[in-house]
Amino acid sequence: MIRLFLSLFQDLPALPRTIYIPGAVLLASYPILAVALGADAQGQAFATAFLLALAVRIGLGFEGMVRRMLMKFSAGQTVLLALAMSVLPLAVVAMASDPIWCQRIQSAFYVVIGGVFLLDVLRGRNDTAATLWPDREMQAYLPNLTRMMVIYNFSFLVLNETLISTLDASHWLLFWAVLPVIGHMVLRALVLTVINLDDEAHPV
Repeated sequence: MIRLFLSLFQDLPALPRTIYIPGAVLLASYPILAVALGADAQGQAFATAFLLALAVRIGLGFEGMVRRMLMKFSAGQTVLLALAMSVLPLAVVAMASDPIWCQRIQSAFYVVIGGVFLLDVLRGRNDTAATLWPDREMQAYLPNLTRMMVIYNFSFLVLNETLISTLDASHWLLFWAVLPVIGHMVLRALVLTVINLDDEAHPV
């Protein structure tokens, strides 16, 4: 199974260009702000650059997020949830002066999303996975995809917290900038692994 998973990183299709934009905004704005604000305001430069990049990331994914929510919630609930998941993180970062608040936003994301999938596993449901993979041919794989998403999100949570504790904040920014690319590649490989395994976890 491990060999199958690793083989799926070969010949990866081209990634959408929008996946690179938030990281590019972050890597371009942080050095400029760090110089403009001076050595005594490095935390503010970090938070401001992260706020710009996070706003771009949320903006690029907002339409897709709303569309998926409408598959599971009413219009009113979708509006409230979409605003909470977009405005609340931006408000936290906007008030932050310490980089740790920005770094923990990413951990909070993994806790929330991983927790949603974990609740589905405990309830024996696949509703959240069905919003991500609505095609009929994916229906048979939804239980395993739900479990896989729990592992995926909590693994990245551990990775993020490990890097926070071991890397300088400015170096962590490099990780966040390439995180969408890493996450996209790993998620694609995991999904294909689930699809290419039979019920007894043997490659098919």
